[in-house]
Amino acid sequence: MKVNLHLIILLCTPLWMSGQDFGAISQNNLSGIYATLTNPANAAGGIDRISFNLIGVSVGINNNALRSDVDYDRLRIKSKQPFLIELGSLDRMSVGAPRKWVKKPVIYAEVDALQLAAQFAISKKLSVYGFARERAVANFDKGDYQSLKFLVEEEYDHTEQLIQLGFDARSLSYQELGIGAAVQLYEKRQHYIKAGFTYKRINARGVYAVNIPRFESKIVGNTIQINGELSILKTALDVAVQNPLDFILNPAMGSGRAMDIGFVYEHRPRSLKSTYRKNNLKKRNKTFNGRNLTKYDYRIGVSLNDLGRVNFNRDAVLTTNNIVSAVFSPGDLATMTSDDYSKQLLDSSELLTSSESISFQLPTTLILSYDQRLLNNWFASITYHQNMVSKDLTSFYQPTQIQAQLRKETEKCGFGFLVNTIPSTRTFTVGAYAQMRPFFIGTANLGTLFLKKMYNPSFYTGLFYTIRYKADDTIENHRSFRTKRTRAHSWSGM
Repeated sequence: MKVNLHLIILLCTPLWMSGQDFGAISQNNLSGIYATLTNPANAAGGIDRISFNLIGVSVGINNNALRSDVDYDRLRIKSKQPFLIELGSLDRMSVGAPRKWVKKPVIYAEVDALQLAAQFAISKKLSVYGFARERAVANFDKGDYQSLKFLVEEEYDHTEQLIQLGFDARSLSYQELGIGAAVQLYEKRQHYIKAGFTYKRINARGVYAVNIPRFESKIVGNTIQINGELSILKTALDVAVQNPLDFILNPAMGSGRAMDIGFVYEHRPRSLKSTYRKNNLKKRNKTFNGRNLTKYDYRIGVSLNDLGRVNFNRDAVLTTNNIVSAVFSPGDLATMTSDDYSKQLLDSSELLTSSESISFQLPTTLILSYDQRLLNNWFASITYHQNMVSKDLTSFYQPTQIQAQLRKETEKCGFGFLVNTIPSTRTFTVGAYAQMRPFFIGTANLGTLFLKKMYNPSFYTGLFYTIRYKADDTIENHRSFRTKRTRAHSWSGM
C-alpha cells in the first residue's frame, strides 16, 4: 500500500522547509547548551564555562498506524563491504497502513534544527545563553482507521454501501530566537536549588491544515454519491521575496512569543563536594588538582516549555471552505488517479475563501525528570513529558510520553541507552546515542538504522564545543587532612 502524495505534502511540506526531540542528549551532563532545551535551569552550576553550538538536527515521527517501507540494504556492521544505496532505491520509499484496525490513529511529527547558540557562565551561580532554532511540528487526529486508509490508498473505488470519514491534520513551522539565564537560588549544606528562564521570539514560517468534519460516500443505484465538507488553511505569501532583515525582525508571515521556565533541585553529599584552601602547594596529594566534575548524587527537575502562541497576519493565511457534492460511476473511479479524483471533488464543490489573522498555540509541555548517579560515572534517569495543550485545529502538541535512560559519562565522551513509551500510540521503542566531543549522534528507535519497516523513525545529530573550567591545584577533596606545613605550624603554635 503506497502513500498518497497529498498526505506527504500535508504532513511534511513545512517540515522540509525548515527537521524528534533532543531530550535524550539533553539529560547528559556533557551536553552543554543542549541541556537548556529541556530545562533552562540546567545552565547554572554545570561543568562548562563556555558552550557553543554549530549545528544540531533532530527528526522524528511517533504514530500508531503508518509504517515506513524503505528499500535499502541493512547497515553492514560486521562486513567489510561498503554501505551503498542502490540507484533509485530512494524513489521506492513508501508509507503504508498495514494494521487491520486502529481505533484512534494519531500521528506526531517534529523537525528541530538548533543553529548558532552559545552559553556563558558568568560565575558558578549564574549563566546566560542565546540561540537561534528552526522547528516544525505536525499532528493528525480526530479520525478513524478508515479515514487514514482513505488517505493512503491510491484508488478510491467506494465499494462499501456507506463510508463516513473525518479527521484533522495540520503542520506548522516557525523560528525561535531565544535568550535566557539561570541562577542558583539556594545553597545550604547538601541542598542546591537552581532556576532558569528563556524568552523566545517566534517568527512564523508556514502553516498548512486540513479539517474534514464530515465526508460521506453512499451507493445509490448505479452511482456513488459523495457529500461532505472540507476546510483548508494555508499560508498565502511567498516568503522568499522578503528582505532578509525583515524576514528575521519583522516577518510578513507573523510573529509571537513563548517562554520556558524550569527549576532543578540537586542533592550534593559531602563525599562529592570540594573546598578551596591554599594547601598542598607542591601537589604531593593526588586528591588535589581535580577538575570541576558533576557533584550531585541525584537531582530532580521540573520545567514548563513552549508556553506561548504564534500569530499569522491577515494577508498571510488563506482559508478555503468547500461544500462537496459529487456523483461518480464505479467505472469512472476504477480508472481515476488520486490527482484526478481530488480535482473532480474540488471542481464539483461550492468554494468559499477568506483571509484573516489567526493564532496557533505552541506545543506546551510539562517535563518532570529524576536523575540518579550510580557507580563509576554511570547514571540512570527517568523523564516524563505531559502534554498541556488541547487537541483542536488551532493548537499543536507533543505526545505524553515516558523515557528511561541508562548512560555512562567520562571526561571526553559518553553514551546512553533509552526506552521510550507513548501511551496514546501504545508504542514502545529502544534507542541509543553516543557522544565524542564535540560530536554526537543518536536515535530514539534503533530500528531506524537497521529495519526496512518501522513505525517510529527517529534520528538526531549535532556538533558543538565546550570549554571546561580549568584544573585548580587548590581544590581539596572532602577528606580532611593536614599537610606537613600545616602540622608543623600547629605544633609550633602550642
